Amino acid sequence: MKKINFQQSGFSSLWFTLIEVIIASAILSITVFWVYKLIWENSKLINNSDNYLQLNNLFLNLEECIKSKKTDYYTESINSTKKYDFWINLNWCNNNSYTWVLIDNINYYLKSKITWTWADYIDFELEIEWEWIAIEKKDFRLIK
Repeated sequence: MKKINFQQSGFSSLWFTLIEVIIASAILSITVFWVYKLIWENSKLINNSDNYLQLNNLFLNLEECIKSKKTDYYTESINSTKKYDFWINLNWCNNNSYTWVLIDNINYYLKSKITWTWADYIDFELEIEWEWIAIEKKDFRLIK
């Protein structure tokens, strides 16, 4: 019976090479996974910031629309609600409308609710809806 010397046969170095390849593949896989995860999270962050910017611009447009009306126009009682749109080209303020503002193929519904009236100001709660779900609210004060 002949003894096999594993050192001389290359069997030991083969296993060490195989283990090195497996460990290197694992490290490379984990690194690639985290790079892709960072790219994915970054794209979501950019998308969310774009949505936030659009909503903020809609609030600014809604505030300007409310300011453009005379304060006598808002004679309703507290908790009365008005709906707004800016027509197709987003340049005209229309109220008491049940239509939407279409931006990037998303229909946004804009509403304002009078929360408090006083001699020299009116407080509003502005709301933006998407698919009939309130997605953002903001308080606004109109000085008479």
